Amino acid sequence: MKKHKKEICWSCTIILALTIFLFFFLIGCQDTEFKEIKDIPKPEAASDKIDKTTISRHFAYNRSFNWVKTKVPDNIKVLLLDNHYDSVDYYFFKKFNSWFKDLQFENGILPVSPKENLDCDNFAMLYKSLISVAGYKSKSKYEPAVALLVLRQVNEFGGVPSGGLHMVNLVFTNRGWYILEPQTGSYILLEDYPNQEHVIYMIL
Repeated sequence: MKKHKKEICWSCTIILALTIFLFFFLIGCQDTEFKEIKDIPKPEAASDKIDKTTISRHFAYNRSFNWVKTKVPDNIKVLLLDNHYDSVDYYFFKKFNSWFKDLQFENGILPVSPKENLDCDNFAMLYKSLISVAGYKSKSKYEPAVALLVLRQVNEFGGVPSGGLHMVNLVFTNRGWYILEPQTGSYILLEDYPNQEHVIYMIL
């Protein structure tokens, strides 16, 4: 797979953008207190690690977890912000998703918003940022393996209609690699995802 020539520069830019987004998202919403942050679930120590070798070997050969065949293009652009990641425990994944959905509901963060300041990329970045906070609070050495995927939404999935570019999360769990639609909480194995062949970028 191709590697970005200015990886360090892009890494810094994306980390800064995610940090600024999370900061303003948390303080900029009126009538929200985000009290749930203090009760963010903490992941257990993971036994499997995800790194650039894992990503290269699997996606260069159109493979997912346990070498299951996928239709993800072998030439997607990949940016790794760290060297190693913890795979996500499947049961923690489900617990975190429930917590994330409650966070949205309690603070009036409406999914599938027509506004560009609260659309698919905002939800995907918020999910990735908060699960990173969960990993930090657990005192884990590595960040949970949750990626941002940019793709063409050719087919409807998870309550989000088809059309245009879209961003979702890819969660590398110890029971499979799951596409998560963070706006609605729907998830599906990567190899079953209807838009897998339309992935363009991965940021992990």
